Amino acid sequence: ESASQQHAHRARRRIAAERHAGDIDHATARRIVEAFVDAASSGRTERLVALLTDDATAITDGAGLAETLRYISVPEQIAAVTRAAFKPSPAKRRLVGGPLAIHAGVINGSPAMIAATDDRVVGVVVLEVRDDKIAAIFGMAAPARLGRLTEEWRRSEHEDPLIESW
Repeated sequence: ESASQQHAHRARRRIAAERHAGDIDHATARRIVEAFVDAASSGRTERLVALLTDDATAITDGAGLAETLRYISVPEQIAAVTRAAFKPSPAKRRLVGGPLAIHAGVINGSPAMIAATDDRVVGVVVLEVRDDKIAAIFGMAAPARLGRLTEEWRRSEHEDPLIESW
């Protein structure tokens, strides 16, 4: 049993080291997120597909409304879902409590898009980049999962948003 615990410990340490080995600076993160937001808000799925690796995956928590995580592993489907998510609507604004500002940032060493209304984070999209393309997209909007990030958001200063009123 102790040998298997040691293997698990080493594996977790190796994964954490690999995750942080690719930590990215804010300027590079902003450039990547800007390209993603521009493509997503253009309404043209081919622009999004061009940013993705052939084996890209997306995982989303369904804003806490779904019982399980949603996995998507086809770039065209990822692009279609992303495009739909980026289409603003009065219903979406009501759901989050007002207009959103979309910011670029770094979360866990990766480029991230942060959606905030007033002083509350209502969603994040973390992008995993490989060979200058997006290999994975992790979307999180479940309020229960955003508490700590909202606290950090309130304590920090932010650059100008990529989209001021979505």
